[in-house]
Amino acid sequence: MGRTSPARIVAVLLAISVLLGSVPAFAGTPGSIQSEQGLRIAIDSMRQLATDTRYNHDQKKTTRPKKGLPVDLGKDGRLTVLLIGSDWRKKAPGERLDVIMVATIDPKTGNAAVVSIPRDMAGIPLANGGNSGSMRVNSIYYIRYRDPSLGHKAIDRKAMKKFQNDIATFLGTEIDYWAMTRFATFSNLVNSLGGIRIDIKEEVRDSSYHHKDSRGIYFPVKNDYLLKGDPACKPYPRKCHSALVYARSRKGTQGSQYNSDWKRAERQQEMVRAAVKNIIDDGAGIELVGQLLRVRDKIDTNIPKTVEAAGQLYAMFEDMKLRRTHMKVLAPATWGYLAADGSVRPNTARIRQLVDRQFYKVK
Repeated sequence: MGRTSPARIVAVLLAISVLLGSVPAFAGTPGSIQSEQGLRIAIDSMRQLATDTRYNHDQKKTTRPKKGLPVDLGKDGRLTVLLIGSDWRKKAPGERLDVIMVATIDPKTGNAAVVSIPRDMAGIPLANGGNSGSMRVNSIYYIRYRDPSLGHKAIDRKAMKKFQNDIATFLGTEIDYWAMTRFATFSNLVNSLGGIRIDIKEEVRDSSYHHKDSRGIYFPVKNDYLLKGDPACKPYPRKCHSALVYARSRKGTQGSQYNSDWKRAERQQEMVRAAVKNIIDDGAGIELVGQLLRVRDKIDTNIPKTVEAAGQLYAMFEDMKLRRTHMKVLAPATWGYLAADGSVRPNTARIRQLVDRQFYKVK
């Protein structure tokens, strides 16, 4: 993990959740002549469009994106995206959004920041006034907005936009787009990347986690530990290699402390760092775009899916800077408190001050 620079960390937050949705599909298979020509055209377009936002080393400044490009940066001049992981299951009703992150990039400076919202946060301000009351943030999309006439598998894009607006209101910022992957496809996405390798600094033990036909999971302290999509896990001392389990476990212990929603949110951010290594180190040029094409259908987003959009995003990502101090989990007691019902009640004023500082006042 030491070779992955901070400037590349958001490449998964946005390259897996955003850029993947923006790369257009080409006819044929990745190995066909027609596909290869299409991929070469896409890469050439990306390089050409990169000059619109790329740091100008001769003038020692970053040029502003030209008008008319497909990805709307909004009134604040930033690209800010709501990133979602959904606990949708084929044989279970409902849909909970158990991973909620907001990532932002300033294309003029390359500065980036990420905020994770615990799934049990309740009482957040809503875009149309009032607040969510006892309803937890992971249920707002499905219970409050989703059209009940839609089939179980369908994603209600209008409802997702309303949820995006609620999160923007809560954080006191502008959010331009949303991108979502379901846990069922997350496993396939990880496998499409050949798995991810991560440095585990604290062991995770969760004896209550039911996984397939077993109960209990264990992740050891180890560098360069391979996580795959969702292989079967056994109780301690058997080592678990499931990326899905590593991202979802929230009980038991992590190191010398209790595991929790906010602990797993931190692990999810570390998985982002690890996945960057796969995408950046293992892919380049045609191979990288081919890899993106293999996983693009596992992401749903409202970001334009054009070559021009991909080029615009490619340009923004090139010189990004993301400090560790600018990746935050809105956990109690710093950003709220635990209520009697087990929900997290936010200190909204303090959270908005954080977002204003992290998103808009980065030096």
